[in-house]
Amino acid sequence: MSYEVAWDSVEAPWESESRAPRRGLPAWLLSVMLHLTAMLALAFVPRAPARDVPGDTMRVAGIALVQKSHAETAYLTEDDAAPSPAASAATAHPSPALTLPSLAAANSSQVPVTLPAVTGSLPPPAASLPAAGGLATGNQPSRQVGGGQATTQVFGAQGTGSRFVYVFDRSASMQGFQGRPMAASRAELLKSLESLESIHQFQIVFYNDSTSIFNPFPSRPPHLMLGTDENKELAAQFVRNIVPAGSTWHREALLTALGMQPDVIFFLTDAAEPQLTPGELAQIRARNRTGAVIHSIEFGSGPYQGADNFLVKLARQSGGEHVYVDVTRLGDRRQSG
Repeated sequence: MSYEVAWDSVEAPWESESRAPRRGLPAWLLSVMLHLTAMLALAFVPRAPARDVPGDTMRVAGIALVQKSHAETAYLTEDDAAPSPAASAATAHPSPALTLPSLAAANSSQVPVTLPAVTGSLPPPAASLPAAGGLATGNQPSRQVGGGQATTQVFGAQGTGSRFVYVFDRSASMQGFQGRPMAASRAELLKSLESLESIHQFQIVFYNDSTSIFNPFPSRPPHLMLGTDENKELAAQFVRNIVPAGSTWHREALLTALGMQPDVIFFLTDAAEPQLTPGELAQIRARNRTGAVIHSIEFGSGPYQGADNFLVKLARQSGGEHVYVDVTRLGDRRQSG
């Protein structure tokens, strides 16, 4: 009887142990070990040198406000929202200088801007200041020099303003009646000038068939002059040297005066003829762009007849007065509307 051992069916003790399931480390322990390893590695890594930042720039952490619009997005920090001490002091004690408000938002079309009121008076522009020698700059100086006005008169016709032009007839007929018309007109003109101060302006135009304009500086074109004592003395010499002669042409003299843009024109003549035509009166009205008041002084012989002549119409269309002077009496004046 024989026995056989079946080796294939018998397991060795050590083989059964190797097949038993092996237990590994827990997952959380492996994670802790990996993190510790990484931290130790970073501790030994050399750090890069710090970069130099230009200036003393300081970054401040804080709250940022975001404002969005269709065009862009604006970021406002706490410093933008809160006014600085200097700004608060400026608000409490505003400067008299004109300042524009700051734009608090990026989209300025949504922020109404209100300009502060300007107090005090501004200095006049340089173009309105008188030039050397007491003369106003250019042919058309400022309508108000110093802001003052004067009221003056010629044979009872009163005018108020700061710019006056005297347009006086110097034709040969003014020498009649022993020269009394010319002497009386000179005296009235100079007396009217004396009532002006240095801030007012004036000009004198004597005319016959041409014009003679007061201009003590021939190198410059004639223009309005300041009423200084020096200029009034020069004007008095000019007036005294006028000699009546020639015929009479009114239109050119009046248009010359209107070109100086006065406030008031005193227009004196003894010529009933030639009269200004309706067309010439219309032209004078059209050229009177500054609304100058034209006072007409009519020298006549004998009592006033109340005629509605061109001198009456000229005064009426400009809001002025018509004054009639009887040269035979020189002082008996009657006024018509």
